[in-house]
Amino acid sequence: MRIAKTFITATLLLFLLASCGSTPPSDYYLLSEEATGTPGSSGPAIGIGPIDIPDYLQRNIMVVNEERYQLQLDATSRWAEQLDAGILRVMTLNLAILLDTQQIQRFPWRRDSPPDYGVSINIINLRVDGTQAHLAAEWTLKNTRAQADIAQKISQFYTSMPSADAAGVAASYSSLLLQLSEEIAQEIRKHRAAGSTSQPAG
Repeated sequence: MRIAKTFITATLLLFLLASCGSTPPSDYYLLSEEATGTPGSSGPAIGIGPIDIPDYLQRNIMVVNEERYQLQLDATSRWAEQLDAGILRVMTLNLAILLDTQQIQRFPWRRDSPPDYGVSINIINLRVDGTQAHLAAEWTLKNTRAQADIAQKISQFYTSMPSADAAGVAASYSSLLLQLSEEIAQEIRKHRAAGSTSQPAG
């Protein structure tokens, strides 16, 4: 009888210790394309990538700026995919819709069938400060057939957060990526409309 009581007591202690040491369940979030519509077939062929992000964002735990020089890791809020993969996915969908094209290739593209335009993106900063989100990105637009740069810019965008939680962070980042997509799409439209001799076919 004493052995049975000792066994039960030990089991309860182990259960309590396990409960105390367990981590709370995580919630998972995705970036989302914000451009609306359905891609058509009148636009140019676009190549997207590579997408580079800072080292501090290369984790699936959501990173939030507590202060200007301090980062906070939200252990219970995680990205459902690597952040650079999510940015690539969203930029692909946004540009396909904005430029009315279904001809999208991800870097590296085929040498025997290059796209008309190539877009590479280096995310310099992506953060939340209080009620505002900020994106700084260096991006290059190339005429891939002529192997010539069309534009190289550092762009900065801001947006207000819809809510001060992880869902608000995901929504804000998605909104910022739409702004970046719109600027890149505008540059491509401008180059196509110029009818320069370096313009790719299609």
